Amino acid sequence: MTELLVALCAVFLVVMIGKAWMAWPSYKGTIYQQLFGNFAEYFWKYSVSQDLSSSGYLASKIGTHRLLYNSYRDHAGHEAAQFVTVLSERGFACVCCIHTKGVVSGGASGAWRIERDGLSKPLGSPLTYLRKQQKFLAKALGKAPVSYALCFDDGSDLSGIDCPYPTLCAGEVVGYLEKLGGSATQAQIEEAFEGFKRTAGIA
Repeated sequence: MTELLVALCAVFLVVMIGKAWMAWPSYKGTIYQQLFGNFAEYFWKYSVSQDLSSSGYLASKIGTHRLLYNSYRDHAGHEAAQFVTVLSERGFACVCCIHTKGVVSGGASGAWRIERDGLSKPLGSPLTYLRKQQKFLAKALGKAPVSYALCFDDGSDLSGIDCPYPTLCAGEVVGYLEKLGGSATQAQIEEAFEGFKRTAGIA
């Protein structure tokens, strides 16, 4: 009996290590690393409970909240922009995450570019996807006010961006959420959460 229990524990441990190994790339260097604070909580919610709609770490920073995710792809089918919509007691915010690092330039009109390793190349305007997201959230959340921000990977130089939205590196996102000047009740948060899921077709 003892040998069987030890064997079962060993199998469980191997399975969990394997799952952690597979989950790590989806956490390291992404917006999830900022929202969940540590890999242990992210791994549990990602692999075990399969529910990334709230974060204990984020709750300690901004109080009651809900997290929602969606993304848009470019013409080649690659993910071009990931959005995190944060519904919290401090108001509603949506962060457009562009997972790239470099010297970024662009504005409300005209082309965007990114330079890294001495090479400059075009970058699809994040504002194109942000406008799509605004239309989507208008359907999902109705007239609820939403603050928007652009986010690039840590280490990016964003001084060349001139647009009407805050531009952040990933490490600044939680600070941005802490400074939101709005307010929402728990009932309003849950209503918006369910509205988003209905509009996105999420069961």
